[in-house]
Parts: sequence; C-alpha cells; structure tokens
Amino acid sequence: ADKCDWMKLDGKGWSTLLASHPLFSDKCDWKKLGGGDWSSLLASRPRFANKCDWTKLEGRNWARLLIKQPQFADKCDWTKLGGADWAELLIEQPQFADKCEWTELGGVDWVRLLVMRSEFADKCDWSKLKGADWTSLLVMRPLFADKCDWSKISKEKRAGLKLRLGK
Repeated sequence: ADKCDWMKLDGKGWSTLLASHPLFSDKCDWKKLGGGDWSSLLASRPRFANKCDWTKLEGRNWARLLIKQPQFADKCDWTKLGGADWAELLIEQPQFADKCEWTELGGVDWVRLLVMRSEFADKCDWSKLKGADWTSLLVMRPLFADKCDWSKISKEKRAGLKLRLGK
C-alpha cells in the first residue's frame, strides 16, 4: 500500500478496491466515483453511503443498487428510472410498485416483468405489446391469452400459439 500511486486510480478502480479492502477509504478521492461506481460499491459496502454524491446515480444504477440495498430508497430520484430499470427493480423488490411510473414500461419491459411477477398484470397497458412481445409472453405465461390482441401476431405464429394453448 505504501508504494501505490493512489492518484492513478479512477472511479471504477476505487469502487473495486474499496469493495474488497475498505480500510483504504481514507485515501479515496470520492469525486472520481461515477454513478455506476457508487452503485457497485454501495451494493456491497453500504457504510460508504455518507460519502455518496447521489446525483450521480442514473436509472440503471438506482435499480441495481435498490435490488441489493433497498434501504436507500429515500435517496432515490424515481424520475430517473426508465421502463427497463423499473422491470428489473420490481422483479426483485416488488414493494416499490407504489413508486413506479407505469407509463415508462414498453412491451419488452412488460413481458420481462409479467413473466416473473404476474401480480402486476392489472397495471399493464396491453396496447404496448407488439406481436413478438405477445408471443414471448404467452409461451411463458399462457394465463394472459385472454388479454391478447391476436391480430398483432402473424397467422403462422398465431396458429402455433393457439395450438400450444389448446385454443
């Protein structure tokens, strides 16, 4: 440690080092850490939260952090989360559903979420699902067949799906 040139470490370097060896925190230039660096570090070392510049975290950073450390929800700027971020977060931490801006979720996001968390079906804007989305969803969750706009699915795929679903 006495031979290390601490100035050469970037944000990712600091995040990686401190996750394994937090005793070097007194040498850290905290300004070098970006949103992804903070997300990674705090996921494993939440004790550094008092050093964090929360404004640096973007949607994906927030989703990944809150999956591991939901106690930081009070720091989150929920407006930074996009559809993919919400799907990722709600799959693992469904208690944040009351914070979700459901209009952010697109067809692919809804498929991802509903495959893992069918309890959110009442929030779904089914019109956002395209043919490929419906095909993916129905293969894994046939219980949503009654919601399907079958006209969005090609004749060939529709026939195969209906056969598979016993319709």
